[in-house]
Amino acid sequence: MNNPEKILHGFLELSVSGDQLERFLNLCHARAVSLERIRYLSEKKITTRISINDFRKLLPIHRKTRVRIHILKKIGLPFLLLRIQKRKCFTAGFLLCVVLLLWLSGHIWNIHIDGNVKNSTPQLLEFLDQQGITHGIRKNQVNCTRIADLLRKNYPDITFVSARVQGTRLLLTIQEENLTEDIQQTNSPCNLISDLDGKIVNMVIRNGTPLVKTGDICKQGDILVSGEVPILNDSQEVVRVEYVPADADIYVRHQIAYYQEVPLSYEKKVQSGTSKTSWYFRVGDFVFGADTGKKSRYITSTEEIPWKLTENFVLPFSLGKITRTPYKIQSTVYTKEQAQKKAVQQLRIYEQKLLNKGIRIADSRLSVTFDSTNCTVQGTLTVDEKSGKKQNIEFSQES
Repeated sequence: MNNPEKILHGFLELSVSGDQLERFLNLCHARAVSLERIRYLSEKKITTRISINDFRKLLPIHRKTRVRIHILKKIGLPFLLLRIQKRKCFTAGFLLCVVLLLWLSGHIWNIHIDGNVKNSTPQLLEFLDQQGITHGIRKNQVNCTRIADLLRKNYPDITFVSARVQGTRLLLTIQEENLTEDIQQTNSPCNLISDLDGKIVNMVIRNGTPLVKTGDICKQGDILVSGEVPILNDSQEVVRVEYVPADADIYVRHQIAYYQEVPLSYEKKVQSGTSKTSWYFRVGDFVFGADTGKKSRYITSTEEIPWKLTENFVLPFSLGKITRTPYKIQSTVYTKEQAQKKAVQQLRIYEQKLLNKGIRIADSRLSVTFDSTNCTVQGTLTVDEKSGKKQNIEFSQES
């Protein structure tokens, strides 16, 4: 009786009692009245379940048997709708909620951009906003092909754009070209010249004629690899000269100066009280409940949680929490050990930046000195850096 179809049509739970209870059951069976879950409470009383349609057939049987029939429960959708009709505010709110969800599902509430590195997400969102592609736009106004064309035309370094609508989200997948590699890759004949002064420590020649070897000293402007490739015959005589784009990986060892000062005295923020938390509610671009008062002596952190029905059905509502921690400025002086540790940390950060650029550190000669105000680290770093700048070959005009 609890299957979805019977709950949809509704059923009743009854209590039946009387002297002719057995005759009542026989008549129900003879007239195809379905009684389910019959449970005997005594010889003259039972409980059972019956559908609404079969309950209407009980009137003539009741007249013949004179049993007492009481309705214990009314279960199913028809009875639920009857109860809802009596609660007009609930009905109106439910209908309003359905209409609101239908309206919200027809708009874009989240624009997600993936794959962008050189072009920041706020920059791309601002550009889309200027083109009328904003949060809250109707889904039938979104032309994915047009959005992809606009991004490719206005951002030359974007080579591929995939735009698609998924739920209430506009998903943009972007691929950007590597401008450094594109500049290096050219088919026109050229030489590879040095842009550093130092000693060549490693060479990998891919194209062209090397004019230097490992261990040579080079200066800025020296030709490292020539784009002129002589073609020799069996007698090792030059038959002709071909011109190619020189290409090689050449690492030059040279020294760079390093200088860094760490002030011994500094100011730090010290918590001066207990943190306070406040909540706010955002609807689109409107914020309710946020404290916008001047908080010049507070460390503020904000956490915002968007509301969504599913992963892709993001609603334009969000609940936010603002945590403010009061602080005061306190003057402090580093000890020599602390200042030296701080200087080493800054040196490690600088070295990591060099490594990220592909510059290998071979040796370092640094000294640490102290005076009344600063801890100074200075010296030289010996590094292996990739050298090579393309220079087009100039051809003389011959008649």
